[in-house]
Amino acid sequence: MTVHDVAVVGAGPAGACAARVLAEAGARVVLLEKHALPRYKTCGGGIVGRALRGLPAAVRSDVEAAVERACHTVDLDLSDDGARFRTQRRRPLISMVMRDRFDAVLCTAAERAGAEVRPRCAVRALAVRDDRIELETMGGPVAARFVVAADGATSETARLAGWSPPRRCAPALEAEVRVGDADFARLAGAARFDFGPMPAGYGWVFPKRAHLSIGVCTMRSGVNLHVSLARYLQALGLEQLERIEKHGFFIPLGARAVARGRVLLAGDAASLADPVTGEGISAAIESGTLAARAIVDGGGEPARVGERYDRALIALRREARLGRILARLTYEWPRLRRRVFRIHGQALAEGMTDVLMGDRTYAGLLSRAKTYAFLLRLRSTRRVFE
Repeated sequence: MTVHDVAVVGAGPAGACAARVLAEAGARVVLLEKHALPRYKTCGGGIVGRALRGLPAAVRSDVEAAVERACHTVDLDLSDDGARFRTQRRRPLISMVMRDRFDAVLCTAAERAGAEVRPRCAVRALAVRDDRIELETMGGPVAARFVVAADGATSETARLAGWSPPRRCAPALEAEVRVGDADFARLAGAARFDFGPMPAGYGWVFPKRAHLSIGVCTMRSGVNLHVSLARYLQALGLEQLERIEKHGFFIPLGARAVARGRVLLAGDAASLADPVTGEGISAAIESGTLAARAIVDGGGEPARVGERYDRALIALRREARLGRILARLTYEWPRLRRRVFRIHGQALAEGMTDVLMGDRTYAGLLSRAKTYAFLLRLRSTRRVFE
């Protein structure tokens, strides 16, 4: 049996980027995907500026060719307080894509770099040997010295390798919606986020080329998302729909260990999504890239590889920790949120926009904004930082 240097499981952004970086470094890489390619992926399909920054120029150019609509404007609506804010940038704030095309671009880049791509190759079992990992897949056995598990929030590879399920997930419901010309023209000019209609969450409208991606997510369990989506559509004035196709998914938010022996987790499998927005593509691209570099630089020693990967993720984890502070303000303390946004709403909207663009970080936002000085005094409230 051929022993690959690395088997990457999952052909989403984390897996495809890991496979590309590894192949570019000369590693023998196989990229395993359980579905036929290209495949539909449940996702709002909004690629923020900081995600594009994580891609090399050539790949970024190919991604831009797959963009259905580039949104330079974002509307933020706090309907429970009657406050509305708008931010605009010269560069696209959110590039709208269909994930089958976006992911296909990243997989093609990995294949061009020398990675072997195997669709319809779901992992069914995993065995740890002294010098390799053996995978039983729907396409036959695969052996590799390292495995990057990038197969999503409910990663089967992580489960087989001994990880418990993520401690905390935010349920979401996304719908591909076709509406009449007048409604489409009314909503196609900007990406939109609405806080208020959803308990401890938000709704979004992402305009694509000829339809709308509309969804709701919540940070609280026990919320009926189908009812919430129906109410949100009504609040948007969309009572007559030409077609709607719904898809549910989970956004993992709780921190977890990312390395165990010869197996590394990346992307949603590593629970690295932004705690405020739930956006996970940026962290997927970054973590997939960092996992690959840790393997390349680790000299084949699992302990060294794991240590390098842990160290490389320090900044990303710090951002997640600070993001959880802002998430608690946004979703768990609505009265406090309304008070803060009433005074500093536009400045906060601009700051969050800079974070999405990759021009600022949560660390920078918190350190510079006097608005959040009181948050730093909440260290005595331990659960804020959990």
